[in-house]
Amino acid sequence: MNKEQVIEIYQHVLERKRKRFPNSFFVGKEGKKYMSYMTCYLLEQRLSIPIHEIPLHVKAGTLWDYRLRPPAMMYGWNYYEVIDNAYPGIFKPWQFQQVPNKYWDGEEGQRRAIEAVKYVIEEELKIPLKEIPFRVNMHFFKQHSLGGVFTLFGQSPFQVVDAVYPGAFKPWQFANVPMHCWKNKTYIQEAMEDFLFKQLHFSSYKEAFLKVRSQHFNDFRLTGLFQMAFDSQMNNVKEWIKMQEMKVDK
Repeated sequence: MNKEQVIEIYQHVLERKRKRFPNSFFVGKEGKKYMSYMTCYLLEQRLSIPIHEIPLHVKAGTLWDYRLRPPAMMYGWNYYEVIDNAYPGIFKPWQFQQVPNKYWDGEEGQRRAIEAVKYVIEEELKIPLKEIPFRVNMHFFKQHSLGGVFTLFGQSPFQVVDAVYPGAFKPWQFANVPMHCWKNKTYIQEAMEDFLFKQLHFSSYKEAFLKVRSQHFNDFRLTGLFQMAFDSQMNNVKEWIKMQEMKVDK
């Protein structure tokens, strides 16, 4: 049966000119091919959805409302698998507004989550490694339909990125610093040493004591450090630097 004949039968089913599809209509490879014809016809012609917008507009109900659920159940397919049958390899499951049920669950779900984030960072956006802490933030997950991943990792950009690139970054390097990060003395020490000696290029704590300014924290996106660890007080910053200098001298 050719494509036009398959679509005509589908139209008759939708218009109730016939009660059901022919017997054995969806059996085997031919049946899957018929399903792809019908899916493409439904989305592109009957619903007029541009192919690149399918993830934005198509949910399970979109297909089930147009009589595609029974053949999908015959194959044990969810709605994404119906679409992937029609558009093989074009879309990722997580690009859809409605992710297939339990897609992010368990170890397999975590592996998929890591793959999805890595794909968006490296393939779609091509973000250089050094820019990841600034560009992978709360908005990143919303914009790229990765809300499920964000939830899976406790809504922490650092926790997500650390799963994708283990040990590559420190939590304090992120625009959205994890809760309680600036109550951790080790993180404060690491962040301040990086800030003073790698970013501001001071040669010693003595030079840092004399030259560091509150504006420097703003310039290097470390206002959270200044506010939470030092109560937005430069006197506290200088006191901390003085303590470090004393440790070095000892």
